[in-house]
Amino acid sequence: MTIKIKHVDQLKNGVLRFRRKFPKDVAEALGKPTFQVHIRNREGQAFQREYGAILRKFDGIVADTRDRLAGIDTRSPVTRWHEALLNAEGLVAEAVGLEDDEQFARHLLVKGLAQQKGIDPLLIRALKNPKAAPPRATLLDARTRYEKDRGIVGNKDEMVRSERTWRRLTEALGPLDQVSLVELRRNHGTDFKDHLLDYRKSNGEPMAIGSCKRETDIIAAAINHAFVEFDIEDKRNPFEGLPWPKEDTRAVNKKLPLSDDLIEVVQARLDRGRTEELGSLWRLLRATGMRLGEAVGLVVKDFELAGEVPCVHVRPNVIRTLKTAASERTIPLVGRGLKVAQELVSRDQPGNTPVFPRYARKRGADTASAALMKAVRAETKDKKMTVHGLRHRVSDDLRDAGAPVEVRHGFLGHASQAVAETTYGSPLARLKEFERWARRAAL
Repeated sequence: MTIKIKHVDQLKNGVLRFRRKFPKDVAEALGKPTFQVHIRNREGQAFQREYGAILRKFDGIVADTRDRLAGIDTRSPVTRWHEALLNAEGLVAEAVGLEDDEQFARHLLVKGLAQQKGIDPLLIRALKNPKAAPPRATLLDARTRYEKDRGIVGNKDEMVRSERTWRRLTEALGPLDQVSLVELRRNHGTDFKDHLLDYRKSNGEPMAIGSCKRETDIIAAAINHAFVEFDIEDKRNPFEGLPWPKEDTRAVNKKLPLSDDLIEVVQARLDRGRTEELGSLWRLLRATGMRLGEAVGLVVKDFELAGEVPCVHVRPNVIRTLKTAASERTIPLVGRGLKVAQELVSRDQPGNTPVFPRYARKRGADTASAALMKAVRAETKDKKMTVHGLRHRVSDDLRDAGAPVEVRHGFLGHASQAVAETTYGSPLARLKEFERWARRAAL
């Protein structure tokens, strides 16, 4: 079975092509019905990266076009100035008969445009003095450049998170294009911090301190990026090193490992349900400690059951990427984990066949999470008990068995698993060490 990649087809010469129709309003504004481009990479992570970049570019074109149609100019001051310079140069280059007197051409263009309505004042300024100093880079410039350079633009999920953070910054400081980067002072960071601490979610609860810190970290990273990209020498980043109140000591217990009794009754409920995949998914999570998004995106070739150590490879594939580079790892399959893997995977299945086809799609992990949480909540109303508690349980089992911290982190895909890589040498040696502890922990 061949997996069909959305918006991708193959031309007669074998070249892969991305082809997607523009929405009707965008197509009419652009004067063309579709967006299409050849894809250079054919497989693996290189294909995934290129495919993702093309999707982001498409979404960016649609968003920018609709903003223009609505009369909304979301460009930052620096961007508007650079585009005005380009437009001015284009007008001068097209001036017929005045090629030898650029200054006179600019004078005539300014005189003519000044009599027209709706002309951008920056275009007039660019024609009069193209060497004029550009506007000072602002917080809006920092946001625009950071989202573009980090590949956030066009990625709907990441843009939602980014929009939320910058909206809160706007609520705290006012319009972003009115705050230049060279004018940033400590009070800007303090005002944002105070706004986050006072913020209340839809359920009336405050944001967790950790969530507040993450939002200020995003802004701080964007500011530092802007300092480099805009050659700003007077560097003050007021969003770094902010003093935060101590996290509630009860935060340690916000998410608890699930007990054996709860795991079993939830398993029984899932097995009685109409969706067989959920029962298998629950067993796999219990045996491996994988993140839910990692598990639902597995394909057949991610499982290696005939080798010296049966295992599952958590790695980017045709269905999903990974949360971080450290998330890429190999998990041994023993006991219940090996049993459920053997039930899920057949040797005659093509390698890219999804193991959990119902959830092998965008936001499939959210759908699976909702279904699993429904089963958990049917057995307990304790909000500290969640699907993620299976991951905590695997960590606790390894710890109780005596596994060192580098093994636990490597097993679960934490950022510090590099310690495990340097400690246990080759991938096979590391896998054997993980298998030894998995057996001791009765996973």
